[in-house]
Amino acid sequence: MANSKGFTLVELIVAMGIFVVIMAMAGYGFERVIATTGQQSRSAQSNFEGVVGLEMLRYDIEHAGYGVAWTFQNYSSEIKFRNLGGTTDHELIADANAPLDGFDSTTLNATRAKNIQPFAAGTATKEVNHTAVTNAAGGPDYLVIRSTVSSLDDSARKWSYVNYSADSSSNLSYMKHWDNGDNLSSNDRIITVLSTFTTDGKEKKILLQDGADNFELNLTGTGAMPAGDAFKPASPADIVVAYGIRSAAASALRMPYNRTDYYVTRPDSGMPTNCNPGTGILYKDMVSHATGGFETPYPLMDCIGDMQVDFEYDPNDDGIVTHLPPALLTAKTAEEMRLHLKNIRIYILTHEGKMDKSYRYPGDSIHVGDPNKASSGRTLTSSEMSTLFSSNWRNYRWKIYTMVIRPKNLAQ
Repeated sequence: MANSKGFTLVELIVAMGIFVVIMAMAGYGFERVIATTGQQSRSAQSNFEGVVGLEMLRYDIEHAGYGVAWTFQNYSSEIKFRNLGGTTDHELIADANAPLDGFDSTTLNATRAKNIQPFAAGTATKEVNHTAVTNAAGGPDYLVIRSTVSSLDDSARKWSYVNYSADSSSNLSYMKHWDNGDNLSSNDRIITVLSTFTTDGKEKKILLQDGADNFELNLTGTGAMPAGDAFKPASPADIVVAYGIRSAAASALRMPYNRTDYYVTRPDSGMPTNCNPGTGILYKDMVSHATGGFETPYPLMDCIGDMQVDFEYDPNDDGIVTHLPPALLTAKTAEEMRLHLKNIRIYILTHEGKMDKSYRYPGDSIHVGDPNKASSGRTLTSSEMSTLFSSNWRNYRWKIYTMVIRPKNLAQ
């Protein structure tokens, strides 16, 4: 006869309890897998975006000074930045769209024709989140780079030689053309630089001009040089190189190069939600040739807490390098930079992924700079980290991106 006995209430409760515990454990495990997957996915995305943005910064530093003349043909005092008959003016005009709170970008203006520095830098008095700096070493650093190729305009990637002609009045001087189609044309705004030597054998690079203050070369519709002697070699021994600066569709050139500024700030809106509330964005910004203000900034990297810049300087060329902070580097002349500046060191504080409550940052402070040199960059204590990045700052995976970049075109 079959057993008709069922389960007791106690047995059912025990079985249900075991089932609930198993389901809870499975749910918790699944939740952890999802959280970890999301964290790793965000970290991978952050790393990819960071590499792309930092490579743009690396490119601009390596090409600093490229195409920048060492002096002007017709004057050597204050630079007349407004081309074609304008008055003496500033490289950058202070205006309402100043990019960085706590720093006056006009203090890094080039002012003299014989001292157009490939680099200039400064330190802000406000943090990335716009609060006043309390750290004794100062706040985030600000970097200026001058070259002809730092613009995102296609014209800025073009260059050519200007060949000599004994009869320039008949327009026989001509621009060397390449086979790949990247030729300078009437669609480009161009400068020409003469490479020559002084009587004592020192190299010179002179910005050629047509008259007192016109340094912009415009080719004809067929790509030919205009008639006359301006912008051309005066003898077969002269080496004249033409550099594209920007498209002809834009305004006349304000400067015979492009100025690019790098800085970190937190925008009023548009920050990614995964970023710590005290962090900002690394921007690349261009000075407008048309207005003397800034163009629309290009965001390069999210979730940035700080940027510090050091300059390796060898004054005696004996291998003994001094690390200069921004202010001391900017006090050097363009010639001193060309002769003695060896490397630029960039330190960027950021975090990988989003906040992770299961993670605890192990350190009590973060040094944004060379770990072997206390004078390099600055150290943020746990108290400062808490003030800048909230009390849960330890729940972020903080890291320092270190870039050591050798400028390769200071004497180009």
